[in-house]
Amino acid sequence: MLYIICTPIGNLNDFSLRSINTLKQVDIIFAEDTRVAAKLLQHFDIQKKTKPFHEHNEHEASKVITELLKSGKTIALLSDAGAPLISDPGYPLIQKCIKEDLSFTVLPGASSLINALILSGLPSDQFSFYRFLPKQHEAKRKIAIKLQNSNLTNIFFESARRIVKTMSIFSEVLNPDTQVAICREMTKEYESIYRGTIKEMMARIESDEIPLLGEFVIVIYSGLSLGEGLDLDENFCLPFLDYLSPSEASKLIAKITSFSKQEVYKFLLRISK
Repeated sequence: MLYIICTPIGNLNDFSLRSINTLKQVDIIFAEDTRVAAKLLQHFDIQKKTKPFHEHNEHEASKVITELLKSGKTIALLSDAGAPLISDPGYPLIQKCIKEDLSFTVLPGASSLINALILSGLPSDQFSFYRFLPKQHEAKRKIAIKLQNSNLTNIFFESARRIVKTMSIFSEVLNPDTQVAICREMTKEYESIYRGTIKEMMARIESDEIPLLGEFVIVIYSGLSLGEGLDLDENFCLPFLDYLSPSEASKLIAKITSFSKQEVYKFLLRISK
């Protein structure tokens, strides 16, 4: 059996008891960075060495792992932080396991992608994940242009040294009222979530209100661009009606958008029929 184990993204208390017990029991542990894994294992008193599994050796290592699985060994796969395969190596290994009918399972845990989506306060029923954006200006701009007509919540990883450039491109291409959440250092001591329009986020970055340190996840929803001629978005509003009356929901939605309470109330009555 292959165990794909999600690791903490900043807070060791998020590591599950099931994951700890599994790591103690498996025969071999493969890790994206053996040095990072060694610290994690030492913290939980897991006395096992690790073997490397990273983007430069994953095809060769996948062959080794599948042969070990065929021989009856139990294997654990760890990422540096978060879920393996999500912006991390592992896809070729899973494909080989499926092709050769080898058993594998996932032990769930912390995910910066899911944490950011929930913390953003933006629609979570449909979303798209882009990993890290390309470094090239034009490549980033092309993706930003695609977002203009997107009805999904879009999620991006970004580094501290590139977030200003990335947000600048978004602000040039997208409606200034497009809703954004910048999530920084999630689950860590200095976790910070900044919500607002792209225009507001750029002002906060330029005023140094948002520290350009640590790891970032950017969440963008173009469906909440509230410029002239744009409508309220049904996908955003409907979830509020699951928990609130139209009157209560209209007050809350009016607070987080530029629409009046009366406009929102009429819209909610129409879509709730």
